[in-house]
Amino acid sequence: MEEDTATIQPSLLHLHFDSAVDGQYVLDPEGDVFIKVNPAMCELLGFTREQLVEARRPVSTLSIVHEADRDIVRAQRKSAEHPGDHGVMRFRIVRSDGALRHLEVRYALLNYMGRLVQVGSARDVSEQVKLESKLRNESEFNRELTLAAQRNAQEAQKKSLEVLEANTRVGALSEVLRAIPLLTKRLLELQDINDVFKQTALTMVNEAQFSSCAVLLRNEAGELEVKYANPFRTGGTAQVSERVKPVLEGREELAVDDDGTHNASIRAGAEVRGLLQVGLPKNLQRFYKGHKPIQQSIKDLVSTIADFLGVVIINHENLEHIKRQSRLDKLTGLYNRRVFEEQLSTEFRRALRYDRDLSLMIMDIDNFKKVNDTLGHQQGDKVLESIGYMLAGSFRDLDTVCRYGGEEICVIMPETVGQAARSKADQIRRKVAECDIPLLEKAGENMHVTVSIGVACVTKAVTNEDQLLRDADKALYAAKHNGKNQVQLAEDLPSSDPPANAK
Repeated sequence: MEEDTATIQPSLLHLHFDSAVDGQYVLDPEGDVFIKVNPAMCELLGFTREQLVEARRPVSTLSIVHEADRDIVRAQRKSAEHPGDHGVMRFRIVRSDGALRHLEVRYALLNYMGRLVQVGSARDVSEQVKLESKLRNESEFNRELTLAAQRNAQEAQKKSLEVLEANTRVGALSEVLRAIPLLTKRLLELQDINDVFKQTALTMVNEAQFSSCAVLLRNEAGELEVKYANPFRTGGTAQVSERVKPVLEGREELAVDDDGTHNASIRAGAEVRGLLQVGLPKNLQRFYKGHKPIQQSIKDLVSTIADFLGVVIINHENLEHIKRQSRLDKLTGLYNRRVFEEQLSTEFRRALRYDRDLSLMIMDIDNFKKVNDTLGHQQGDKVLESIGYMLAGSFRDLDTVCRYGGEEICVIMPETVGQAARSKADQIRRKVAECDIPLLEKAGENMHVTVSIGVACVTKAVTNEDQLLRDADKALYAAKHNGKNQVQLAEDLPSSDPPANAK
């Protein structure tokens, strides 16, 4: 078995080099020339093999690098001077046709026939750089921008998938790693980010035949939290070894523990969000011992999956941000009218089905038009903003506080009825009256406003949510009509409509 492996190894590596989708190269750093390049590298740089390698005076590698990025390459060559040194860098190149491209290069230094050479692979990340720049520089995303960001992210993900499927290093480990392309496809189809973590851990162990896989992400306290692990282990925080800390700090991309566990950084942009931990079975560790190209293939694959997770995390966060923004009123920070209508319908149906209590509160700022007319609309906006901020922290999690329109604010209160709802409304009325609202034109001075509140509760006579809304609105009108700055309960109003069973 060992003789067979040794026999096919040179041809396999040659096949990998010439057929790889990524650009592959061997470089003489001291002479600043390529020793060997594959067709993908020629295509990436826009030069022929004759120009890069076979000419009497081959093209200088630094001459291809954009002049503004040459110091990056020089610094890398100066810092990497010993066999075994390796790393990743990004820089721009100028192709022979004048086109500018962003490259991501993974390299390592080897001692070959008495001289130091650099071997590596290069990938065009121009589209990814554009996407990262767009996400950094834009703080608000409209629907069109979100769709464009999704398309760009999916294109980057598709490219990563194609690289995984075509890379001959995966071919060398096909029996072990054939499930990886399927994993990336599955991750793109999942809507819940927790399902993404779960699917990653399950597939890496159950189908890719790694011994273990865990996704660890930083929580708000900065601790590593186990999002999902296979074999399963209880959640909570996790500790890492000293060898892995440089990965978590962003100084290295991957580290291998003494037990063979590969720890790759999960990056969202420039930020390290956590770690992807993948364990290699003991029998494979022994089999691949001494096979550095295959060991590097495993490291590259784990890093690629970790990078892919980072892209998926960013994509999910952007979508969640857009969803939240579409449900909030920008001025007050409260939910908007669309959310109110959806939630009122849902809570009303639940109250009827399970015979539960439900109350609806509508409040209106007294004399708000006078504030706009005398102090200006900016001051009116400040009133709404201040009251919205105060109300957001004045209700239970199960209550829904929404800006209905203009100066009207509605609150849906499940499990509340009658005098309890009236008491809560009166508490809110007093808090609004005591709320200090800064005067924009007089620094250090405040103003105060009052609200009138109408409250309606679900009873047997209330058959739909529209009727509940009308009852609360009538109660609000009565509070306004009776002098403002007060609470009116709909059931305390004199009935002006005939009974539901009247003929």
